Amino acid sequence: MGAYRHFPVLMITIPMLGAVLLPFLGYLRKRWVATATLLPLAVSAVLGLLLIGRIPADGYLSYELGSWTPHFGIEIRVDYLGLFMMLIVCGISLLALVFSMRYIEREVEGPKLTAFYVLFLLLSAAMLGFTATGDIFNLFVFMEILALSSYALVAVAGNRNAVRAAFKYLLMGAPSSIMVLLAIGFLYSVTGSLNMADLSTRIAESSYSEVLIVAYILFVIGFGVKAALFPMHMWLPDAHSIAPSPVSAMLSGLLVEVSAFAIIRVTFSVFGSGAENLIGGTVDALGIFAAAAVLFGGIMAIIQKDLKMMIAYSTISHIGYIFLGITAFTAEGLAGAMYHVLDHGLAKACLFLCAGSFIYVKGYRRIDDLKGAWRQMPWTCFAFAVASISVIGVPPTAGFISKWYLILGNIEAGNYFYVFVLLSGSILAAVYCFRVIYYMFFQPPKEGAWESRTNEASPSMLAPIWILSFGTLFFGVFSYLLIPSLLKAAAFLL
Repeated sequence: MGAYRHFPVLMITIPMLGAVLLPFLGYLRKRWVATATLLPLAVSAVLGLLLIGRIPADGYLSYELGSWTPHFGIEIRVDYLGLFMMLIVCGISLLALVFSMRYIEREVEGPKLTAFYVLFLLLSAAMLGFTATGDIFNLFVFMEILALSSYALVAVAGNRNAVRAAFKYLLMGAPSSIMVLLAIGFLYSVTGSLNMADLSTRIAESSYSEVLIVAYILFVIGFGVKAALFPMHMWLPDAHSIAPSPVSAMLSGLLVEVSAFAIIRVTFSVFGSGAENLIGGTVDALGIFAAAAVLFGGIMAIIQKDLKMMIAYSTISHIGYIFLGITAFTAEGLAGAMYHVLDHGLAKACLFLCAGSFIYVKGYRRIDDLKGAWRQMPWTCFAFAVASISVIGVPPTAGFISKWYLILGNIEAGNYFYVFVLLSGSILAAVYCFRVIYYMFFQPPKEGAWESRTNEASPSMLAPIWILSFGTLFFGVFSYLLIPSLLKAAAFLL
């Protein structure tokens, strides 16, 4: 691999270093901070792109920090699914950051502006590290960086509602972190190792089944809170709807997905080999919660009057989709779950940024206020419509491809009730998405609400929206570029 073996660790450390240096730049040249924040994320994205084709679907790239070999040292271990997730993080983070360069100035002022960009870099770097680490304690460390930066970003505007939402998020997030730490302690107590690959071998040989079962349950609950899996979702609606829209895009499009990816990693890379009998009951319960999430999130999204709150509840529903792919324990189901991570990241980030544009241009948050919105903001409305169609799962979008494989995976596993739930979730999504589209394009505007002339957001805000929207179509039409490798990588894990 040569120099390429250093790329995964550089993808993590460069944004971390940028977050450390950014406050000094903010003190010297405050107006350069936003532009300077783009550089480390762009470098990470380029390094990730250079790794495409260099990690086989049935293999991985390992980097030993400090030349200490596992299981004594910390390992960065990137397989195909990990690189897939890291590229999603880099791409959506960059687009959300570009959008925020104009948008955030209205919501954050003074010294908080530099703090916003520092926290943004920390969150992005933590998600990259969270995805790439091969050490389970390091996973906890990155989770804490991720959590603390996300709490602060929710509250960064400083108003009363934002602080309350962040505090509610903290009240649920702190106990979940303790659960993950306890689970790691239990694993170490019976295996004497923290390296994930080594843990997998030792768990298969361990006779401490009760301790291992408790550890897995704690992992599922701890990461389930971060992923906002029903019924551990209570923090999400307020946090996602009240946070600045670029932050909402990061939380919905990335943070909950990387938390779900942590459960994929723990389930298949740590417990999966020879320990299926230990986690079977917990996985069954996980499937029930996932099915409830699909239905509950969809129904709640339908009854919302606030646009961002509707998108937030839709996120709860679609996290259920991802977990229904995980619990199928089939290559098609797991590949569908990972492809849904891609689709959900693109579509939900697009929807939240569209909502941010409506707020930025007109100050409108209520769905009723969007009647006739296409007259003034046609490009934003069309992007919202395309992303909504992907959320529903209409071909030829990426949402159709991911749901197709989720259904195939559950049929193969014999989970026909979950197939019904997946189809029902799409019907619910059609109801709440088409309601907004109908208001935008087919309802007359309220008197004085929308002018006849076009008044879109700035190009720097509109460009990320349309790139995300186009992405849902691109990865639907050209799914053959990824699906075969995802199926192979999923089969390798199973």
